[in-house]
Amino acid sequence: MQAFYQGKIDNFCAMYAVLNAVQILFGLGPLAARKIFNRALMKLAQDAEAFRAVLEHRTDYVDLVDAMLADMQANEFPQLEVEKPLGPDASSEEVWEALRSCATPSLPRVSVFRFMRFAPPQEKPYIDHWTVGRTMDTAGLHFLDCSLEPGALHCLPHARLTDRNRPLSREYVVVAPESIRILSSSRPKTFALPV
Repeated sequence: MQAFYQGKIDNFCAMYAVLNAVQILFGLGPLAARKIFNRALMKLAQDAEAFRAVLEHRTDYVDLVDAMLADMQANEFPQLEVEKPLGPDASSEEVWEALRSCATPSLPRVSVFRFMRFAPPQEKPYIDHWTVGRTMDTAGLHFLDCSLEPGALHCLPHARLTDRNRPLSREYVVVAPESIRILSSSRPKTFALPV
């Protein structure tokens, strides 16, 4: 018997991705994260149909992500900057470049995005998930991810990324270009100089 964990029975990975990204940028702690998470759920619950769509995975969660980010900008993190770099017709190469551009640890930028995993010949994704792009190396784009699922994807190799209209003959990943949010801080981090 396995214990349940985040993502096994709920559909809140988009919310966790936002919180994990803000944690990287601003050092968000668990109590503050819980406060933001609860506030987002309370606001969402005011619209029964939108709340049901989130609970039943009948949405792409983009509106929820944008609402959480706007709420944090208005409250805890006015210095949070959010870019929406791509539209829905962007190619996988444009997606890769957007994700690569902020996956450098020395830059105070991170990406939040939705990806779908496909296993041919199935036409529907077997995984539909939100995550945080953190760093990139020769293995691929490494995630800071909330999933504990066995076989979860925690590093996306470039060779597995493709466009929705160009599926591969092996398992592949599509990142929804319109879901990508690049987060940064308008206030640069200050570092103490060694004495």
